[in-house]
Amino acid sequence: MKLFLLIRENIVLIAIFALALFLRTYQLADFPVGLHGDEASIGYNAYSILKTGLDQDGKRSLAIDQFGDFRPAGYHYIDVPFVALLGLNETAVRLPGALFGSLNVILIYLLINRLFKKRNMALLGAGLLAILPWDINISRATSEGIIASFFVTLGILLFITSLEKKNRVHLFFALSAVSFLTSFLFYHAARYFTVLFVPFLTLHTYLTDKKRLLLSFIVLVAVGLGIFFFLSIGKGTGRVSEVSLLSIPGGTVHLKQAMDEEGTANPLITRFYSNKLIYYGRFFVTFYSQHLSGDFLFVNNGSPIRYWVPFTGNLYLIQAPFLLLGLAFLLTEGLKSKKYHYLIPVAWLLIAPIPAGLTWEDLPNIQRSSLMIIPLVIITVFGFVELLSLLKNRLKILVIVIVILSLAHGFLYFYHNYFWRLRIHEPWHRGYATKELVFNIENIGKENPKAKFIMTTQNYNNFIFYLFFTKFDPKTFQNLGSPKEENNLKFANLTYINDDCPIRGSSDINATVEPNIYYVGKPECPLPKNAEIVNVIRRSDGLPAFHIVKLNDPILDTNSNK
Repeated sequence: MKLFLLIRENIVLIAIFALALFLRTYQLADFPVGLHGDEASIGYNAYSILKTGLDQDGKRSLAIDQFGDFRPAGYHYIDVPFVALLGLNETAVRLPGALFGSLNVILIYLLINRLFKKRNMALLGAGLLAILPWDINISRATSEGIIASFFVTLGILLFITSLEKKNRVHLFFALSAVSFLTSFLFYHAARYFTVLFVPFLTLHTYLTDKKRLLLSFIVLVAVGLGIFFFLSIGKGTGRVSEVSLLSIPGGTVHLKQAMDEEGTANPLITRFYSNKLIYYGRFFVTFYSQHLSGDFLFVNNGSPIRYWVPFTGNLYLIQAPFLLLGLAFLLTEGLKSKKYHYLIPVAWLLIAPIPAGLTWEDLPNIQRSSLMIIPLVIITVFGFVELLSLLKNRLKILVIVIVILSLAHGFLYFYHNYFWRLRIHEPWHRGYATKELVFNIENIGKENPKAKFIMTTQNYNNFIFYLFFTKFDPKTFQNLGSPKEENNLKFANLTYINDDCPIRGSSDINATVEPNIYYVGKPECPLPKNAEIVNVIRRSDGLPAFHIVKLNDPILDTNSNK
């Protein structure tokens, strides 16, 4: 009976969650079109952990080497039961992200309700998040960031709850710390965001409830120790060091050039105008601000290119005025009326792009800035509700109708672009054709056990896809030394080379025949006279991505008069 009443009281929220779940799992194996290398790596490592208890390199670590970048291992481990249940395939790899993305709808409802004590506002926030292009996009694409966002949001919710509870306060603070630390297992950005945001929560505690300041400080210390632990173990900073501002291509060269151009000026003056703080600080401001720009939020959904949805923003354009109003209302009420909890989503939004601003690659980046999603939704619905409270009935109805129609159009436009146009819009940014290629060379190998393949690594033909789609035995792979992606990699009957064309030639000259050798190259490759295209591997748009070629006996020139 209690369960029935609970369901009836939350029927709208349940319906919103069901919608969010549908939009994040519908045709999940097919959209986005084709796996990306990171997805294949996560899946194969989960498969390896399932079969051997170790990652593909034969190690048990919190930082897994995907492509020499050592990423947090959380997604790899959490994907193990999905691979065990569904097998090693696209759905199993993407489903954890899709589920956590759906669960964020529940969390944002609880968080808004806790912050503002307005259930209708909380339902609006959950509904907006459920249909938000940004959240749907990354939830469907094996996103470590979306799972990290879940645990960060849960940590904030538990922290705020601990300030309002009269009983079991210690438990909520402890669970908050655990949730923050859990996010560190999934994504680097969550680590840097949390270590910057928890001090703000501690300041908020100082301003609102000094009796609980010590517990808040303990959470801060736990987060700080967590950061130290994760940054000091193994090579846990591998990916961070690759894309950080300090590693920006040509960075030190340009700084040295600026210092040299000062000529014979006093060294102190030179250092005043040309130093690392100012030089890299300008980069940071530029990259940080890109993630708050109208183009990134409302027009084009940013980078990496594999997440590109044509002509679609991360947010709906109708959100723009309410986002600005929400910021104004929250800052005014938070500072003037000392409702300091109103400042939480504002601080959250301002801090969230910092990790992305500290990097140089693929900007503006929808993954590294994904912690912006929750505060953007909160601020938008707050601005909308506050504006409605100031309007008279007829004008209020007009605004509601305009918003509903605009959201409906925006959602349908996104839905059409994602589930229809994305199949044929620049599909070369993902590995759709590689799956068919792997199955083709496997079939050729069964028909001709002596067959060997020399293959290009271009067009996303990474070695990890072969391991993934063939479900290559992880124990055997480990015993072979876990070979890494590299030029001229030889594995079984395969050779991978970093060249578009493993074989080149002229249409009027025969090439020397090597028996049982097949060449996999891009379709633009010029072929010898005696080359035969065995098969054409096509992308999702129907255009060729690879040619499988073999050489036949030399073709005699029958047109010769001699």
